[in-house]
Amino acid sequence: MSRADGARPAGRRRGIRTALLLAAPLLLVGCAATPPLPTAPPGIDAESFDGASGNGLWLVPQAELADRILDAVRGGGSVAVTGTVHEFLTSEEGELLPGRTITVDYAGRAGAFRASLAADGVSTSMLVDEGRTAVRGNPAFAAASERPELVEGVCTVGTDPAVAQWAPFTDPEVLLEAILSGAELSVAAPSGDGETLAVQIGASDSRAGVLVVERYGPPLPRALTLAETDGDAQLAFADWGAELELGAAAAELGCE
Repeated sequence: MSRADGARPAGRRRGIRTALLLAAPLLLVGCAATPPLPTAPPGIDAESFDGASGNGLWLVPQAELADRILDAVRGGGSVAVTGTVHEFLTSEEGELLPGRTITVDYAGRAGAFRASLAADGVSTSMLVDEGRTAVRGNPAFAAASERPELVEGVCTVGTDPAVAQWAPFTDPEVLLEAILSGAELSVAAPSGDGETLAVQIGASDSRAGVLVVERYGPPLPRALTLAETDGDAQLAFADWGAELELGAAAAELGCE
C-alpha cells in the first residue's frame, strides 16, 4: 500500500451501514406530517446542530472524538474487518526497512468471532464463540508457537493462547482504541450529499491517517488508512450489526 495523501510519520499510536434515514411523511387523518429531526447528541451544541446534515460529529470537541467513535463501535455489534497491514522496522542506522505483511479477515465481535490471519508464511484460522475456542495453524505457526498440535487443530474451553498472539486484530474495538486514543483527531464539516465523514488522525502538518465513518447515525467506521513510522495499514469495516453464524467455521476447524 502506498503512503497516500502525502501522509507523514506522526509517532507511534497506542497503535450495512447504519445510516439514519429521514422517514417518509406519515399520513395522519388524511394530513401529511414530517417527523421532527433528531435532537443534538450529548456534547454537541444544540444551536449549531442540524439533524438533516448528519450526526454532528464535526461539532464534537476534539478531545471527545475518540470516545464518540468508540462508543459507536461498542454499540455496533458484529462487524467484518478485512485488509492489510505492512510493518516497518528501523535499522541500527535509523533506516526504515520493510517488515511483515499482515492480512486480516475477521467477522464478529469480542467474545464471538471467526478470523483468518496471516503474516509472511505464518497463518492461523480461529473461532471464539462464547466460551469455546478453536484454532488451527499452518506448520510455520505451529513451529513458532512450539505447539505441533495446532496443525491438526485445537478445540478448547476458554481462550487459547494462540488468539492473544494476534492481538489486537482479534478485537476491532481494541484495535481502534489503540489507534485513536491519545491521537490528535479532527473532522471537517460535511459538504455535498456524501454519506461519510473523514476523521483525520494526527495534526494537519503531520497527518498519520484517515478514518472514514458514517455521517448519519452512529459514527461507525467504514475504512481506515494509516501511514506511520511503524507501518502502513488499509482496513475496511462492513456489515455492522449483521447476524453472525459461526457453525460453519466451527465445523471447518473440526470443533462442531
